[in-house]
Amino acid sequence: MRIGLRQRTIDDRVNRGRLHRVHRGVYCLFPPPHTVHQHWMAAVLACGGGSALCGPSAAALQDIADLPGLPAHVRSASRTGRDRAGLVVHRGAIDPRDLRIVNGIRAVSADVVLVDLAPELDESELEVVLVAAESKGLVKRGRLGELVAARRGRPGMPKLERLLALEPEIARSGLEVLMLPVARLAGLERPRMNFPVAVPDRDRPLVVDFAWPGLGMVVEADSQRFHGDWERASADRERDQLLALAGWRCHRFVRDRFAEPEWMAARLAALAAAATSTC
Repeated sequence: MRIGLRQRTIDDRVNRGRLHRVHRGVYCLFPPPHTVHQHWMAAVLACGGGSALCGPSAAALQDIADLPGLPAHVRSASRTGRDRAGLVVHRGAIDPRDLRIVNGIRAVSADVVLVDLAPELDESELEVVLVAAESKGLVKRGRLGELVAARRGRPGMPKLERLLALEPEIARSGLEVLMLPVARLAGLERPRMNFPVAVPDRDRPLVVDFAWPGLGMVVEADSQRFHGDWERASADRERDQLLALAGWRCHRFVRDRFAEPEWMAARLAALAAAATSTC
């Protein structure tokens, strides 16, 4: 009756194919297949007012993690809605400070998402989500700290506490975030991203993709599209030479190598060992 239709009218329209049931009390004007966003919207509506997308679904909606879109995970303080095909309901109130509207869909904040995911992800995976969220300006460290402190001792919270103790890093692309698990796999500390390096004969520093200041080592991610022509190759050589004059070793990886994290980690570890032996 929320849109002024009696149940008999709704049933008749469903039978005629003019409405398509997604969840109990939630219908779509268009037949399936429905998009993931439509499923998320329907799931939130099915769980009643005050509910919001949470966990992996909220992470995917806010584009901070490459997690499965379905089933839809929804947090609800009411008894409306229940687990069913394509829908997982998590009971619990949502603080108004932690509610967001993303593409017209209610979702919990990235801070709450990180707390939700912490028990399920390993520390390397959780770090990727945290940096992705901070790079999009979605994390409020003060609020995230409050949420973690309120849950201290629960599964996953020690991982988040360790990550929050690190200096924030901002990535400019999803590719840069992929270096984080590679560095961990290589046994290295978190790299500094988009790090400014002072070099000779330049008033402004060079900004490098990844840097390990303690090793004096830089890694640049190259692609054929942006580094395949002679003019760009010449500029890259100039950068490498200026970095060498400033005491930094620069190593270039083609971007396709990021799809081979184990190989890349092994090579990165070998390069770090070589840098250590000459320090």
